[in-house]
Amino acid sequence: MSLVRRIVAFAREPMIEKTETISHWYWLLKTQGYYRRFFKKIGAGSRIIKPLRLKNVENIEIGAGVMVHKSCWLQTEMPFNKPAKLSIGDGCVIGNFNHITCVDSLLIEEKVLTADGVFISDHAHDYRDPARPILEQGIQPGRPVVIGSGSWLGENVVVMSCRIGRNCVIGANSVVLSDIPDYSVAVGAPARVVRRFNQQTKCWERTEMTSL
Repeated sequence: MSLVRRIVAFAREPMIEKTETISHWYWLLKTQGYYRRFFKKIGAGSRIIKPLRLKNVENIEIGAGVMVHKSCWLQTEMPFNKPAKLSIGDGCVIGNFNHITCVDSLLIEEKVLTADGVFISDHAHDYRDPARPILEQGIQPGRPVVIGSGSWLGENVVVMSCRIGRNCVIGANSVVLSDIPDYSVAVGAPARVVRRFNQQTKCWERTEMTSL
Protein backbone atom coordinates (compact mmCIF):
# COMPACT_ATOMS: atom_id res chain seq x y z
CA MET A 1 0.00 0.00 0.00
CA SER A 2 1.34 3.43 -0.94
CA LEU A 3 2.03 6.06 1.71
CA VAL A 4 -0.89 8.20 0.50
CA ARG A 5 -3.31 5.28 0.78
CA ARG A 6 -2.05 4.52 4.28
CA ILE A 7 -2.64 8.12 5.34
CA VAL A 8 -6.15 8.07 3.87
CA ALA A 9 -6.95 4.74 5.54
CA PHE A 10 -5.69 6.07 8.86
CA ALA A 11 -7.82 9.23 8.54
CA ARG A 12 -10.93 7.09 8.04
CA GLU A 13 -10.35 4.96 11.14
CA PRO A 14 -12.49 5.53 14.26
CA MET A 15 -10.72 7.46 17.03
CA ILE A 16 -10.14 4.42 19.27
CA GLU A 17 -8.49 2.55 16.39
CA LYS A 18 -6.35 5.61 15.61
CA THR A 19 -5.19 5.66 19.23
CA GLU A 20 -4.29 1.98 19.09
CA THR A 21 -2.39 2.48 15.82
CA ILE A 22 -0.43 5.42 17.24
CA SER A 23 0.34 3.45 20.41
CA HIS A 24 1.51 0.48 18.36
CA TRP A 25 3.99 2.57 16.36
CA TYR A 26 5.15 4.56 19.38
CA TRP A 27 6.14 1.48 21.40
CA LEU A 28 7.57 -0.25 18.35
CA LEU A 29 9.84 2.69 17.62
CA LYS A 30 10.81 3.15 21.27
CA THR A 31 11.64 -0.55 21.67
CA GLN A 32 13.63 -0.80 18.46
CA GLY A 33 15.32 2.58 18.77
CA TYR A 34 15.88 2.88 22.54
CA TYR A 35 15.48 -0.35 24.55
CA ARG A 36 17.35 -2.31 21.91
CA ARG A 37 20.59 -0.52 22.86
CA PHE A 38 20.55 -2.00 26.37
CA PHE A 39 19.30 -5.57 25.89
CA LYS A 40 21.55 -8.36 24.66
CA LYS A 41 19.11 -8.75 21.77
CA ILE A 42 15.69 -7.52 20.69
CA GLY A 43 14.33 -8.93 17.46
CA ALA A 44 12.50 -7.08 14.71
CA GLY A 45 8.92 -6.07 15.38
CA SER A 46 9.06 -6.59 19.15
CA ARG A 47 7.42 -4.11 21.53
CA ILE A 48 7.90 -3.43 25.24
CA ILE A 49 5.21 -1.32 26.90
CA LYS A 50 5.86 1.03 29.84
CA PRO A 51 5.58 1.27 32.77
CA LEU A 52 7.94 -1.59 33.48
CA ARG A 53 10.86 -2.58 35.69
CA LEU A 54 14.15 -3.81 34.25
CA LYS A 55 17.41 -5.01 35.78
CA ASN A 56 20.61 -6.32 34.15
CA VAL A 57 18.94 -6.47 30.74
CA GLU A 58 22.30 -7.01 29.05
CA ASN A 59 21.66 -10.71 29.82
CA ILE A 60 18.18 -10.75 28.26
CA GLU A 61 17.39 -11.83 24.70
CA ILE A 62 14.00 -11.10 23.15
CA GLY A 63 13.10 -12.62 19.79
CA ALA A 64 11.18 -11.16 16.87
CA GLY A 65 7.52 -10.16 17.06
CA VAL A 66 7.37 -10.32 20.87
CA MET A 67 4.85 -8.26 22.86
CA VAL A 68 5.68 -7.43 26.49
CA HIS A 69 2.67 -5.73 28.07
CA LYS A 70 2.79 -3.03 30.72
CA SER A 71 4.00 -3.24 34.32
CA CYS A 72 6.24 -6.27 33.73
CA TRP A 73 9.44 -6.89 35.68
CA LEU A 74 12.26 -8.52 33.72
CA GLN A 75 15.48 -9.09 35.62
CA THR A 76 18.62 -11.16 35.84
CA GLU A 77 20.87 -11.49 38.87
CA MET A 78 24.44 -12.78 39.06
CA PRO A 79 25.06 -13.85 42.68
CA PHE A 80 27.28 -16.81 41.74
CA ASN A 81 29.83 -15.01 39.54
CA LYS A 82 28.46 -16.48 36.33
CA PRO A 83 26.35 -14.77 33.67
CA ALA A 84 22.63 -15.46 33.66
CA LYS A 85 20.69 -15.98 30.44
CA LEU A 86 17.01 -15.04 30.09
CA SER A 87 15.56 -15.67 26.64
CA ILE A 88 12.06 -14.98 25.27
CA GLY A 89 11.41 -16.59 21.89
CA ASP A 90 9.85 -15.26 18.71
CA GLY A 91 6.16 -14.40 18.74
CA CYS A 92 5.63 -14.60 22.50
CA VAL A 93 3.00 -12.47 24.23
CA ILE A 94 3.84 -11.60 27.85
CA GLY A 95 0.84 -10.39 29.86
CA ASN A 96 0.53 -7.41 32.19
CA PHE A 97 2.26 -7.55 35.59
CA ASN A 98 4.45 -10.55 34.75
CA HIS A 99 7.60 -11.00 36.87
CA ILE A 100 10.33 -13.02 35.14
CA THR A 101 13.59 -13.38 37.06
CA CYS A 102 16.69 -15.46 36.32
CA VAL A 103 20.07 -16.23 37.93
CA ASP A 104 21.18 -19.07 35.63
CA SER A 105 19.02 -20.11 32.68
CA LEU A 106 15.42 -19.29 31.82
CA LEU A 107 14.10 -20.02 28.34
CA ILE A 108 10.64 -19.16 27.06
CA GLU A 109 10.35 -20.78 23.64
CA GLU A 110 8.44 -19.50 20.59
CA LYS A 111 4.81 -18.33 20.66
CA VAL A 112 4.21 -18.75 24.38
CA LEU A 113 1.24 -16.81 25.78
CA THR A 114 1.12 -15.69 29.40
CA ALA A 115 -1.87 -14.07 31.08
CA ASP A 116 -1.60 -11.30 33.69
CA GLY A 117 0.25 -11.70 36.98
CA VAL A 118 2.48 -14.65 35.97
CA PHE A 119 5.69 -15.28 37.97
CA ILE A 120 8.56 -17.32 36.48
CA SER A 121 11.85 -17.95 38.31
CA ASP A 122 14.82 -20.33 38.33
CA HIS A 123 15.64 -19.56 41.99
CA ALA A 124 14.16 -18.77 45.39
CA HIS A 125 15.08 -17.04 48.61
CA ASP A 126 17.36 -19.05 50.88
CA TYR A 127 15.80 -19.83 54.28
CA ARG A 128 18.06 -22.55 55.71
CA ASP A 129 19.28 -20.49 58.68
CA PRO A 130 16.32 -19.99 61.07
CA ALA A 131 18.35 -17.50 63.14
CA ARG A 132 18.61 -14.99 60.31
CA PRO A 133 15.96 -12.98 58.47
CA ILE A 134 15.21 -14.55 55.11
CA LEU A 135 15.87 -11.28 53.31
CA GLU A 136 19.49 -11.45 54.53
CA GLN A 137 20.16 -15.03 53.39
CA GLY A 138 20.52 -14.41 49.70
CA ILE A 139 19.37 -16.56 46.80
CA GLN A 140 19.05 -20.32 46.57
CA PRO A 141 19.59 -21.49 42.96
CA GLY A 142 17.19 -23.99 41.42
CA ARG A 143 16.98 -25.82 38.12
CA PRO A 144 16.95 -24.14 34.69
CA VAL A 145 13.48 -23.18 33.51
CA VAL A 146 12.05 -23.98 30.08
CA ILE A 147 8.56 -23.03 28.90
CA GLY A 148 7.86 -25.04 25.75
CA SER A 149 6.75 -23.44 22.50
CA GLY A 150 3.06 -22.83 21.98
CA SER A 151 2.14 -23.11 25.65
CA TRP A 152 -0.33 -20.95 27.55
CA LEU A 153 0.06 -19.91 31.20
CA GLY A 154 -3.16 -18.68 32.80
CA GLU A 155 -3.76 -15.83 35.23
CA ASN A 156 -1.47 -15.68 38.29
CA VAL A 157 0.46 -18.86 37.43
CA VAL A 158 3.75 -19.45 39.29
CA VAL A 159 6.56 -21.45 37.64
CA MET A 160 9.67 -22.25 39.67
CA SER A 161 12.75 -24.25 38.62
CA CYS A 162 11.07 -26.74 36.27
CA ARG A 163 10.28 -27.50 32.65
CA ILE A 164 6.90 -27.10 30.98
CA GLY A 165 6.57 -28.93 27.67
CA ARG A 166 5.29 -27.61 24.38
CA ASN A 167 1.63 -26.77 23.73
CA CYS A 168 0.70 -27.08 27.40
CA VAL A 169 -2.12 -25.30 29.23
CA ILE A 170 -1.45 -24.25 32.82
CA GLY A 171 -4.66 -23.29 34.62
CA ALA A 172 -5.13 -20.01 36.45
CA ASN A 173 -3.55 -19.74 39.93
CA SER A 174 -1.53 -22.93 39.45
CA VAL A 175 1.90 -23.34 41.08
CA VAL A 176 4.21 -25.40 38.89
CA LEU A 177 7.09 -26.93 40.86
CA SER A 178 7.84 -30.05 38.79
CA ASP A 179 8.14 -30.88 35.10
CA ILE A 180 5.03 -30.97 32.91
CA PRO A 181 5.20 -33.17 29.78
CA ASP A 182 4.38 -31.95 26.27
CA TYR A 183 0.72 -31.55 25.29
CA SER A 184 -0.64 -31.50 28.84
CA VAL A 185 -3.22 -29.56 30.84
CA ALA A 186 -2.11 -28.96 34.43
CA VAL A 187 -3.92 -27.25 37.30
CA GLY A 188 -3.61 -26.77 41.06
CA ALA A 189 -1.06 -25.90 43.72
CA PRO A 190 1.14 -27.79 43.25
CA ALA A 191 0.10 -28.28 39.66
CA ARG A 192 -0.73 -31.77 38.41
CA VAL A 193 -1.58 -33.03 34.96
CA VAL A 194 -5.31 -33.58 34.43
CA ARG A 195 -5.40 -34.04 30.65
CA ARG A 196 -2.98 -35.09 27.93
CA PHE A 197 -3.20 -35.15 24.17
CA ASN A 198 -3.22 -38.67 22.76
CA GLN A 199 -1.25 -38.71 19.53
CA GLN A 200 -2.97 -41.91 18.38
CA THR A 201 -6.59 -40.88 18.96
CA LYS A 202 -5.90 -37.17 18.31
CA CYS A 203 -7.96 -36.26 21.37
CA TRP A 204 -7.34 -34.57 24.72
CA GLU A 205 -7.94 -37.27 27.33
CA ARG A 206 -8.34 -37.18 31.09
CA THR A 207 -5.61 -38.73 33.15
CA GLU A 208 -6.30 -41.41 35.75
CA MET A 209 -5.57 -38.89 38.53
CA THR A 210 -8.68 -36.79 37.92
CA SER A 211 -12.41 -37.13 37.45
CA LEU A 212 -12.76 -33.71 35.72
